[in-house]
Amino acid sequence: MEPDLAIRAVRDGPVSVLTLRGDLDLCAVSELLIQAAAAVDNRTERLVLDLAGLTFLDCAGARALVMAAGFAPAGCPVIIRSLHPGARRVLDLLGVDLENPGAADPDQEPPAEPRARAASKDSSHTQ
Repeated sequence: MEPDLAIRAVRDGPVSVLTLRGDLDLCAVSELLIQAAAAVDNRTERLVLDLAGLTFLDCAGARALVMAAGFAPAGCPVIIRSLHPGARRVLDLLGVDLENPGAADPDQEPPAEPRARAASKDSSHTQ
């Protein structure tokens, strides 16, 4: 039986390319993280995630992509190649930006305080 996710890691000098094909779900997370950790090191100057062949992405898979992108050293650009619209929608719903993996934490709920402040400002105008 063929795995649901095929991962190809290629190193071309300072560029690491991870190509994913198939379904990235909870069952495939550990394999992705193992492959990404092996492919990316402190000599990586550019990380390319080729997601053209990604056919399914769940929340666990999205978090794994964030972790894989986070393996890139500080200042190393992360480039996303050919993301399927369905996968893009999952990432957008989770507030995930793979090209800036430290920008959003998918485990953390957005703070409710700004909405509460906005509501109190609206009510002060009606008094």
